[in-house]
Amino acid sequence: MFRIPQEPTLHQRFGILVHQVLERFHARDAASLPELLGLLDAGWRRGGFGDSEEERQLRGKATSALTRYQERFQSDPAQPVWFERQFTFKLGRHLLRGRVDRVDRLPGGEYELIDYKTGRPKSAAQLADDVQLSLYAVGARESWRLEATRQAYYYLLDDQKVAVPSDERDRGDWVCEVAMEVADGILSQGFEPTPSFAACSICDYRLVCPAAER
Repeated sequence: MFRIPQEPTLHQRFGILVHQVLERFHARDAASLPELLGLLDAGWRRGGFGDSEEERQLRGKATSALTRYQERFQSDPAQPVWFERQFTFKLGRHLLRGRVDRVDRLPGGEYELIDYKTGRPKSAAQLADDVQLSLYAVGARESWRLEATRQAYYYLLDDQKVAVPSDERDRGDWVCEVAMEVADGILSQGFEPTPSFAACSICDYRLVCPAAER
């Protein structure tokens, strides 16, 4: 019960690799497509990926996805201002930490938080009760004093950006209540967590888990 795998699966390793490639890509000024694909090649070798049929398919998907990403990045009117930006803030007795993959300043002056995903896209309806990016927005406000009026998931393999729907309720209050409930529940359990980078990096509740791998 509550066992967290110590060894990442192939798809977990793949997702971590794509995130790392994009982080290194954006750390360079005006990096080109050949440089981006070169980062993929280096990361693929360093990550110990093999030559199975499944791995070859994933490599092809990553190449296509990163090519489309670079094309979209060059033509997007939004201005990226931060990549992999960390935040920390207090929520009751809990200290929440997180990292936003990308923050864009939109043409109208608003800010959008973007989280990269390598899984199957979710629809806007499925994101109606999203916790992760809604909590990121609270983190941006509390830690950076930044009001991010938009949040979206960028599904890299499908080249789809899906916005978290906005509604009339105060999502900040609602998501803080959810986060407090989850964090209090974690602290009240009588089991010892076994955090790891692979498990924690893909967990939607890592922000409120006091044992999450940093």
